[in-house]
Amino acid sequence: MTAVRKIISKVAFELIVITLGVLVALGINAWYNTYQQRQQAEVLLGKIAYELTQNIQRLESAASAYNDNIIKSQRYVAELEETGESPRFEFVLKMLNVDQGAWRFSQSREELNTLPVELLIALDLANRSNTEAKHMVNTFIFEGHDDLSEFSDSDLNERYLDGVEREFKQIKFYVDYALMSSQQALSRLKEYRATGKLVARKENVTLSTEL
Repeated sequence: MTAVRKIISKVAFELIVITLGVLVALGINAWYNTYQQRQQAEVLLGKIAYELTQNIQRLESAASAYNDNIIKSQRYVAELEETGESPRFEFVLKMLNVDQGAWRFSQSREELNTLPVELLIALDLANRSNTEAKHMVNTFIFEGHDDLSEFSDSDLNERYLDGVEREFKQIKFYVDYALMSSQQALSRLKEYRATGKLVARKENVTLSTEL
């Protein structure tokens, strides 16, 4: 009986050791997988941050160009009213290109599943507003550029300029909104990468336009 108990105790001990070994191995494997996922997420977040930085620069350039176009259209109207003659006009129409490859790639990955919801919302808003701004700018250029080039000095009139100014203001509104959302998303992303968390905040939005 004593021998049987010894055998049972030995088997039980070995089973416990094996079980503990399996649990430790599973724990190490889970930790390693989590570590790898965090490393991959950091690489992906770095690429998304780079895209946002590049897009912000392009949006700033576009916002400046279309603000100049608004000022020019107002000046042309003033010249037309003052002289009664159509002034020579020159608008700067710049195509808008935005990078979204890293963000789109991240949509099919699991690395970002652990990110705060607030950060994911900010990143998604930035990319959606970038897409809308790109569409507005490039559609206007493709569909409206020919109309602009067809007008000669004698054809240019105040009504036409008013219409162009409204379109420029609408485009700038979309560009400004994309710029603002991209800046906020980049700020939140930098905060998360630096601290591993986000501080709750209330964003003050001061964006308006007159059409």
